[in-house]
Amino acid sequence: MMHHIDKTRRISTNMNQETEVCNKMFRSVICRVEKFEVKRSHRMSVAFETISILAAVAIVPLVYYILQSSSQSGFGRYMSLISSDTTYMMQNWKEFLMSAASSLPLTGGIVILVVLLVAASSLRRTVYYSTYSKNVKSRLSTI
Repeated sequence: MMHHIDKTRRISTNMNQETEVCNKMFRSVICRVEKFEVKRSHRMSVAFETISILAAVAIVPLVYYILQSSSQSGFGRYMSLISSDTTYMMQNWKEFLMSAASSLPLTGGIVILVVLLVAASSLRRTVYYSTYSKNVKSRLSTI
């Protein structure tokens, strides 16, 4: 009977040691994966941050382009007509809107909208990846 108890203890001890080795190996693999995720999310955050900055810088020349093209097309005159003679504008609103629409600088407007969307999307992704990186770092500290 004593021999059976010793054998059971040895088996139990061996199983505990194997379980501990498996747990250490598991923690090591998880730690490496999460360190990789931290590096990846940091790279993505920097990339999207750069895109956001470039898009914000690109907005300045685009605004100048829109201002210049609106003054060349006569769109500014239509806008001044709104503030100076609103009764005439309200009486002939269809013609006024058609004339104002034909003088709009559409190319610059579309380009600036695209750049603003890119900047907003990149900024959103920057925030996402930076918070994701912080969350993974905090999980890493608990392992």
